[in-house]
Amino acid sequence: MTIHRNIVLWIFLVGLIGALSGLVVLYRLFWPSATTTLPVPLVEQVPNEQLPAFENIEDKKGLQKSISASLEYLEGHNDDKQISWGNKSINIGTLKKTLKSFSELLDQNLPQQDLKREIRRRFIVYRITGGENGERPAGPILVTGYFQPELPASLESDEEFSYPLYETPKDLIRITLNDFDSSLPRKTLSGRISGQSLIPYYTRADIDNGRKLECAGVLAWLRSPVDGLLLHIQGSGALRFQDESKRYIHYASSNGHPYYSIGQWLIEKGLLREDHADWPGIRAWAQKNPDEFRKAFAANPRYIFFRWEKEGPIGTLGKVLTPMRSVALDNRFYPLGALCFLQMPMPANMSIRGYTGIFQGFVCNQDTGAAIKGPYRLDLYCGAGEKAGYIAGSLKTPGSLYLLLLRNAVLETRLGQS
Repeated sequence: MTIHRNIVLWIFLVGLIGALSGLVVLYRLFWPSATTTLPVPLVEQVPNEQLPAFENIEDKKGLQKSISASLEYLEGHNDDKQISWGNKSINIGTLKKTLKSFSELLDQNLPQQDLKREIRRRFIVYRITGGENGERPAGPILVTGYFQPELPASLESDEEFSYPLYETPKDLIRITLNDFDSSLPRKTLSGRISGQSLIPYYTRADIDNGRKLECAGVLAWLRSPVDGLLLHIQGSGALRFQDESKRYIHYASSNGHPYYSIGQWLIEKGLLREDHADWPGIRAWAQKNPDEFRKAFAANPRYIFFRWEKEGPIGTLGKVLTPMRSVALDNRFYPLGALCFLQMPMPANMSIRGYTGIFQGFVCNQDTGAAIKGPYRLDLYCGAGEKAGYIAGSLKTPGSLYLLLLRNAVLETRLGQS
């Protein structure tokens, strides 16, 4: 029996190695180079006369919480580690010194005008201005929002609760190409073994319509696919059970397929106007058109698997996110943990922290997202619950993003390089 198992394992490994070799060859032949698909954006120092006003510093408690989360994450990395940032690079030590200095400045409780003046004196402000080869001129970034939904759920399925939330399947295999060939990027592929081949994992349509997941346990059950879509998009949530208890659930992995916006699909099919393709509009349409909604749901092949958490929501740093202070950016262009300043016009008839017209505030880069790709996308974490959901669902606006670095730390780095 032991011999038989060893033979089966050997055959499996041989097949997997062959599949990996094929993937590496295909990647080399057909995958576009990073230089052609990801133009390197330019980073420039902002002139004094163009600096933002640095408002919204009143919520120091939330801001300090966000800064502390970034620092805790960065403390686990060596100060000399270099991080790409547009066409430049900075080291972890510079990010740490920036956050510590800003935190100490907040602790001084200076009057607003003195605080603004001190920020301008201590820190250098930068922004991304466009592609290195003129692929894109300087312009605004697109700001959207996300939140932590609170949804009714059950640990047992019945007529009311029938939509499953799966844990990561046991047959899901994740492979980082760079582990097999150092010349390849750190791109992770997800798939499953079929015979002696590694093939793409099941799509959303396969899972929702075909019930293909025999190797995955169900963590909880939701009332509808609409609630499921919301949780899959947001990546985490709080589940309320019938005994009034509440548990947090969080993104664990995905099936590896690309994300495709259901709102965009509805617009392309002429089923929803562009100005109605926010979350409230999609939910209302789905409730009126359940059969068509299943087709729209399947248009996004990406599928999310979950895990339980003690608290939430948890960002890419492994820390709890702070409402209106944590943002998701593409970490190929923006350093994780970095201190930034965000400006954006507010949607009509909406206020955030008392701001109407223009919102501006300090934020930290603490998360990522499947739809947040490139240097011109930002997702703002808006909080938990219905009000936060309304803000996040309605937020789709151009904005300006600035990154702050401690002046002394930048000068020390330049002197060390000279």
